[in-house]
Amino acid sequence: MANDVLIGEMDTMVAILECVIATGLQGNKKVEHRQHSKVWAKVERSISEMVGNGNLEEGNTIELTAYKIPGLTVRWRVIVEGVTYEITAIDPISRISPLNVLTLSAID
Repeated sequence: MANDVLIGEMDTMVAILECVIATGLQGNKKVEHRQHSKVWAKVERSISEMVGNGNLEEGNTIELTAYKIPGLTVRWRVIVEGVTYEITAIDPISRISPLNVLTLSAID
């Protein structure tokens, strides 16, 4: 299979933060991110350059391969080496694979 991931390649411990909608003191809704779990993952980084607001800017994206987590959505967050990232895409490797590829982008 072309998308094989060896268990030894999953060498980075990442924290998965679950998105929870809570009620504030005034009865308003607020979004909180609480730690759901810590998992081992394979991390692949890519850096791209783009023009934004007339300036050359750097885009930092990460592809993270980890075991599927029930209930995971793009509202959740991931902490990789102390930096918090938002999940922009969740893609299964294949229909029968227990692994997902998460595309992450840094939160400024």
